[in-house]
Amino acid sequence: MNKTKIIGAILLTLGLTGNALAENGFYGGAGIGQATIDACDGVTSCDDNDTSWKIFGGWEMNSNIAFEAAWVDFGEISGSVGGSAVSAEADGWTLAAKGILPLNEQFGVFGKFGTIMWDVKGGGAASGTDDDGTDLMYGLGGQYMFTDRLGIVGEWEWYDIDNDIDLFSIGALFKF
Repeated sequence: MNKTKIIGAILLTLGLTGNALAENGFYGGAGIGQATIDACDGVTSCDDNDTSWKIFGGWEMNSNIAFEAAWVDFGEISGSVGGSAVSAEADGWTLAAKGILPLNEQFGVFGKFGTIMWDVKGGGAASGTDDDGTDLMYGLGGQYMFTDRLGIVGEWEWYDIDNDIDLFSIGALFKF
């Protein structure tokens, strides 16, 4: 068997697999945005905003219900306490149910509700501080599909991690 036939068979298999996944409603994507971490009590010169990013994937059970998992990096906050520099980085895994309201073939709005398993690590004078837990999260957003498989998503999410975190993000969405 020559290389052309093998490559053709692989491409045909991948094409069939891609169509089967699309019929089953699987999707994935990535987003970037701005996180605000409400943790500046007692901290001077506090910078509580940072660039955040996430990778997500999910399954649309039907046109109105989906389940989504994501890994989110909220970035870092920094400031000083008693003249010593402190910082903290936060990230976590989320799992959420999504209610979707399609407004037409391309555009829909959604709400999500779920949990986040988070981790916060301290730096500077807070070095060695490590905290984790599981808390609630929810969000609102919209998505616009350019094609049957490629779209854009914008959303606001709120996380109840010891101190509230708000995340505004925009990202690319790909349906398999």
